[in-house]
Amino acid sequence: MQITPERLRQFPVLNVLSDEALASLTPKAEVRVVGKDECLYLEGESSDKLYFVVEGWFKAEKTSRGGRQATLRFIGPGEVINELSVFSNVANTVSLIAMQPSTVVHFAQQDIEQCLHSDSGLSRAVIERLAVRIQHLLDQVEGLSLYTVEARLARYLLTQSTDDVWERHQWITQTEIAARLGTVLDVVNRNLQNLVKEGIIEIHREKIVILDRERLKTIARSLSFQSLKPICLRTSTFVEDLFPQSC
Repeated sequence: MQITPERLRQFPVLNVLSDEALASLTPKAEVRVVGKDECLYLEGESSDKLYFVVEGWFKAEKTSRGGRQATLRFIGPGEVINELSVFSNVANTVSLIAMQPSTVVHFAQQDIEQCLHSDSGLSRAVIERLAVRIQHLLDQVEGLSLYTVEARLARYLLTQSTDDVWERHQWITQTEIAARLGTVLDVVNRNLQNLVKEGIIEIHREKIVILDRERLKTIARSLSFQSLKPICLRTSTFVEDLFPQSC
């Protein structure tokens, strides 16, 4: 893959650089191809590279001492990875795992720091990026602390959908959603079945359609939602046929 200034301008953080600064940075870019399920880096390791996702998807994952995994976010094309380690000189706080074959461009810490010193626009873009990350983490804390799993699932479906349709990536399984919402597979499976039985959503092989957006929004706002009747179904029936629990 050839890296050009025009290609680098596709990344919002780098788009603020002057033509001269970007032309100087371009030869320092390195490309890395990452296979499915391969780790870009591991939690606890030190890394001085700032990564930009060209294509593919990654998940940022934390693992407890007991082996339980929690997904903090999914990271796709155009996004930046590893800002915290590069700008604060701390060890990686998460592991980055490729959800599908992916390609990244990365720069050494010293090259990025030179740009920061020479171009104030990049400094502002980085600050804005970190502010967005902080808000994202605050939203996650709010969801985990104040909302039931039903509400968190409803919020997730609403944010992922466009015109009431969520075109689901093949790698987004029920297991991945459970890790993202801070719960377990059986709970996600049961709540998806409840939403289908109540006529709120419809599940297809590669997408989820929201049939009753207002009811889903009501669930998403509820701190303790009780109106859906508990449905005792064995895990993996209709939902599992269309929406796999894992790859």
